Amino acid sequence: MPASSFKTPSRGQASYLSPTHTINPRPPYTQGGSVVGVIIIAMLLFALSGLILGLTVGIFQHLKGPQKSPQALAATTHITATSTHTAPITKVPLNCPLIDQGVYQGVANGEVAYMLSAHAVDKSGTCTKSGNAIHQKGITFRLWLTKVPSNKRIDIPASTWSDLNKLQAPLSQEVANGLQFDAATPQVQASNDQGQGTWKFGVSPEVKPGTYYLVVLTDWDGTYANWTWLYFTVKAAHA
Repeated sequence: MPASSFKTPSRGQASYLSPTHTINPRPPYTQGGSVVGVIIIAMLLFALSGLILGLTVGIFQHLKGPQKSPQALAATTHITATSTHTAPITKVPLNCPLIDQGVYQGVANGEVAYMLSAHAVDKSGTCTKSGNAIHQKGITFRLWLTKVPSNKRIDIPASTWSDLNKLQAPLSQEVANGLQFDAATPQVQASNDQGQGTWKFGVSPEVKPGTYYLVVLTDWDGTYANWTWLYFTVKAAHA
């Protein structure tokens, strides 16, 4: 067999490459550039989510309306004052005051050891015995010691009791300073809300032993007045 003219290429020689052909190498993979891109995308997504959240909260607040703080609510609280109307007092004629606690004798030693109380009444009953109690504060009460008149009566002119200022001075037939009163229960006083007057008193050492009257006067602002009296025996301090 004639020798073939075909020559087997020698191992290691690339017969398909021409001397002038070169292979362009693949650009190398850069890891840093991909990381920067991911960070930028993440920042954009974060900013977008924040914008969406802000819009959502704003729409919610707009629909809900403005809220008042506790301070604002307290500032708008209004207190309405109510006026109290006091009914006018209708004065009625007075009858003789009724004695609640009486005293009928005392010693002229100046010691405040006796008590007397009385209350105002209207004219529905009998003088010194009965009548509807007048439960009214501010009626003027006065207590004093006087000599027993020859007619056994105590008369007080209207010109005296109609002027409350005159009740501060000694009255006709009164034993001036014959009674000495406790500071808490003055001789001339206004009734309590039960229409009552009360006195704590003693008999002055200057008062001579004998029989007197204790007189109790009620006077309603100088419009109506009435009075009563009871016998009172004064004894000497060393009797």
